Order: sequence, then structure tokens, then C-alpha cells
Amino acid sequence: MVLPGNLFYGTTIPGAIIFFDKDKPADRKNKVLMVYAAKKGWYREEANMSVLEPQDVLRISTMLESWGDIEIAKDWIKQQKNRLHNQIEDEVDFRFSEIENDLAEEIARLQSRLDKAETAVKEKETAGKKPTAGERKAWETALKALDKVLAEKTSRENAAYEKAEKQRQAIADVETELLEMFADPERRKRYFSIVDMDEIEENEFNLNIPRYVDTFEPEEQIDMKEAIVDFQKAVQSEAALEKELNELLKNLQ
Repeated sequence: MVLPGNLFYGTTIPGAIIFFDKDKPADRKNKVLMVYAAKKGWYREEANMSVLEPQDVLRISTMLESWGDIEIAKDWIKQQKNRLHNQIEDEVDFRFSEIENDLAEEIARLQSRLDKAETAVKEKETAGKKPTAGERKAWETALKALDKVLAEKTSRENAAYEKAEKQRQAIADVETELLEMFADPERRKRYFSIVDMDEIEENEFNLNIPRYVDTFEPEEQIDMKEAIVDFQKAVQSEAALEKELNELLKNLQ
């Protein structure tokens, strides 16, 4: 199995993992499953390294477990979806706890400051006296400071929720992608290949994945009629803008 580059610490080259199974079922004897898992978009690129998201792990593990059998893939995906959703929920809970710990002390300090300023103003009002401009200013400043931190807390919590929701949607998208792929022999060739040992021997035991899996992405098909219409619209738009520009230049003369 080939993995994305820059996935492991200390090396930027693509990773490769080989699994040995001494207890293969009879129908898998003398066969090798070749998996290509380094396709662009199947991992998240960060500044220093690549990261496999939950949906990326689901894609890889499904290919490894199913050996091309769509029924096995369906059962595996169902099991893993529940596990991954629980994992995502645990991550949300952890993020919320982390946010709470980060801001609890600051919120408590600002709340105390606001209570103190508010008490000073209300005591004056209760006594029939007018609070000073400084006292009102202190109250307003304390309120704004607390609101700012609470807004930050809400923003960080919303970000955690949005990330979790995107991950859940990505898992659903990968499920659809995998089931469509397993049902389409042509698409399967770009994900994995089940190779007989005889073929590997003919290739002098060369395990280079592109020999067995189609790692090249097909070129995007262009609808020529649609492209011509878009081109004509662009030409017309350019002519209209040129005419408008010429009118403006005439008015400036």
C-alpha cells in the first residue's frame, strides 16, 4: 500500500506499508492486494506534514478489508461509521473542555470586574445619587471586555462544531464514493488491484504500484458546445465593456 508523502516524521517521501498474512482464505492464496492511497485530496496537507482525516482512514481500511468485495465493504463501512462518529463526538467534547479550561479564569476575572463596577453604579442609583462618568465608564468597559471573551468562546465552540459536521459529511461522501467505485470496474483500477503472484514474478517481483494500479487521473472531459457558448458570452461581455469604456473616455475629453 502506498501512502501520501510527508506523512511520517523525518521523511517527506511517500510511505509504503506491506502486510503479510499467513492465514489467507483459500480464494486469496497467491494473490496480492495493491492499494494506492496517495491520491490528491485523500489527505490534508499542513505546513510541515500531511494528515489522514477520519474519512481518509475509512477509505484506506475499506479497501484493505474488503479485497474488492462490495458486500464486505458495506458491512465494514457501517461498522466504521459508528466508530468514527463516536470518535468525532469525543473530539468535540475534548475541544469544548479545552476551550472552557483556556478561558474559565479570564471569564471569572472579567465577570468579577463587571459585578464590582455594576454594584458601584447601582449603589449610587439606589441612594438617589448620580454615578460618576468614571463609574459608568468602568461598567461599560468591563461589559465590553467580558462580551469580547464570551464571543471568542462561542466562536471557538462553533468552529469545533463546524469541523465535526464537515468530518461527518466527508465520511458520508466517502461512503458514496467507495460504493460507486466498487460497482464500477473501471474506477476500481484507480484505487486498488488484486494481482496474481505469477504477474508479479513476470515483473521480476517489482512492487512499484503504478505497474498494477492506474495512478494517473483521467483528463477532465470538456463539453465543446458548452465551451463555445461560454466563449461567445465572454467575447460579447468584453465587447460591451470596451464600448462602455470608450463612451467614458469620450465624456472625459
